[in-house]
Amino acid sequence: NDGTVFASVGNDYTIRIWHGYTGLCIREITGTSIAEGSELDRDMLAYSPDGTVLACGLSNSNNEIWRIGLLDVNTAECVRTIDIAPDVGEPYFVAFRPPLPTEATLLSS
Repeated sequence: NDGTVFASVGNDYTIRIWHGYTGLCIREITGTSIAEGSELDRDMLAYSPDGTVLACGLSNSNNEIWRIGLLDVNTAECVRTIDIAPDVGEPYFVAFRPPLPTEATLLSS
């Protein structure tokens, strides 16, 4: 991701990836294709620091089970879901933490 695209989730539970300069919708990902039996949470969406993965919030129709879905931006495939423990409660936001400069240095050594 070179910073020219962004993502949104609409009331129709569809993730749309937009080109920031042209304003054109590049891709649509429907909520039902992400994880069977789950709906998108319209408030939870985040790009990974390298722009290859989108994290999104998911819940079942009764809002009893919450998940984080990790989507491959290029294929729109859900590569992983992470179940949130019931005692933790409903998540409200999702975000990636970029690597710290010291981590990059340590990893390359």
